[in-house]
Amino acid sequence: MRVNSLVLSCMIYLLKFCHFTSADIPNCAFEDTVELKKTHKQSNDSYVYEGVLVPAHMRGYYDYVELFNGVRTNVPKHLRGCVCQLKRCVKFCCSSGIPLFRPTKKAPVECDVDKKEYSPLVNITLPDSSRVVMNVLDKFVVQQGIPCGDGYMLLPHLYEEDQWELYENGTIVRKLDNLPRSRRDYCLTVFNSPLATKFELFPLYCDKVDAFGTIKISTTCMMISAPFLYLTILIYWVVPKLWNLHSKCLICYLLSLAIGTTLIVVINMSTSEYPIAVCATMGFFAYYFLLAVFFWLNVICFDLWQIFRGNISNIGHMSEAQRFRYYSLYAWGLPAVMTVITVGLQYSNLPAELQSGIGDTHCWLNTEEWSAMLYFYGPCLILILSNIAMFYSTVRRIYNIRREVQKLTQDDYTLRRMRGHQNNTWLFFRLFILMGITWLLETFNYLAGDWTGYEYLNAILNAVNALQGIIVFALLVMKKKVLLLIKRVICESIGKYRKRKTPTITTGNLNRPPIEGDEPHIQK
Repeated sequence: MRVNSLVLSCMIYLLKFCHFTSADIPNCAFEDTVELKKTHKQSNDSYVYEGVLVPAHMRGYYDYVELFNGVRTNVPKHLRGCVCQLKRCVKFCCSSGIPLFRPTKKAPVECDVDKKEYSPLVNITLPDSSRVVMNVLDKFVVQQGIPCGDGYMLLPHLYEEDQWELYENGTIVRKLDNLPRSRRDYCLTVFNSPLATKFELFPLYCDKVDAFGTIKISTTCMMISAPFLYLTILIYWVVPKLWNLHSKCLICYLLSLAIGTTLIVVINMSTSEYPIAVCATMGFFAYYFLLAVFFWLNVICFDLWQIFRGNISNIGHMSEAQRFRYYSLYAWGLPAVMTVITVGLQYSNLPAELQSGIGDTHCWLNTEEWSAMLYFYGPCLILILSNIAMFYSTVRRIYNIRREVQKLTQDDYTLRRMRGHQNNTWLFFRLFILMGITWLLETFNYLAGDWTGYEYLNAILNAVNALQGIIVFALLVMKKKVLLLIKRVICESIGKYRKRKTPTITTGNLNRPPIEGDEPHIQK
């Protein structure tokens, strides 16, 4: 009997507990709920929120809040009511009249403490597309909450693309993309418009987020990839048999990519805001080295192209040392000139949308503006397209020369030299496919902007681009010929080391004349 009573008591307790802790009000989206506090509780245990009676079946306990893009954040358990299904709602960021502010450029927005006098009148778009001016405090129930920390204000009096409309159901639409945003994904805040006599209501707009963790995935891939870039550089540096003009250009390419990648990783991995000077310095150095990546890839393509083209230019008659000097002047010099110009324009009186944004709103380029196309993606796109043209011309020339050589000569040396140039071309062609095409697709991804539906593809392309170091290592180092050369260098180094450590035995004492007393005593 005692056992049965104990079991029955436990079941009753669990049923009560489950009923008490049940979250998610049935058939009520989180964006339709408001927090019910003790001040809303009446003497008969009912709740009234801004004049709206909330029945018991439309109340529930929640241990989370839902922010922009459906991201849930755990919070202490609290009571909420499905008020917005009883009366239309509009969402404020803070308490009525409290503006937002951002402590620093990278910090999330916060509610201020000083209340401002503002106009609650807003143009509301009705279902028949007509627009009427409404007092939102009278016609709507006001929700409260900041959906994202990195949002920005829509200011149509300053930017034409910031035009917006608020609909009667609480949905907002930005005219730039005509994408509706529910109350979960925006909030209204007071702002002092220079065209108005008092504060007015403007939306805090949450832009597209990195829902698939693309930045985090890319940064992790770059962290894994960078050591392989440095290892490839080291191997090509210490193996003398690999030294030639192509390998020197390749080392410069890989060095630029390795340093640029490292700086981007440092920028992305920061958990706090860098000082402005440090941020700008890292950003401009990353800009310089990543520009140099494309110029050195262009040099590699040009060098292969001029080897196989019919009319040999002046540079074809130069020594490798002379050609490398000219190539270095081009591939290190032009990015330096472009970086100096970019720095100068960044700190000039140009409009913000025409500046690079390095060291201002970002440590890297501001890819949310078209200026990134002007400073980085545009020049890189031109270089990539020129590389494609040169590779196409080179491949055609290879096939033509190969046919002619096979018809006219069977000389082993000529055929071996031809095969060597051809192998180099196919090797760098594979590298170009890897490095050129992925950057080309990333440029198209930048041009696509906020187009949705390609998030998975974007994440994959960014990951492949970030893993270039591993793929380059596999193509350039994990080859039988290169591995044998590495083995030979290691064996020679070990042999020299052992030779230095082994004591030297001279033969001078072996043939010296006998000294009296040296003879062993023989017992008779």
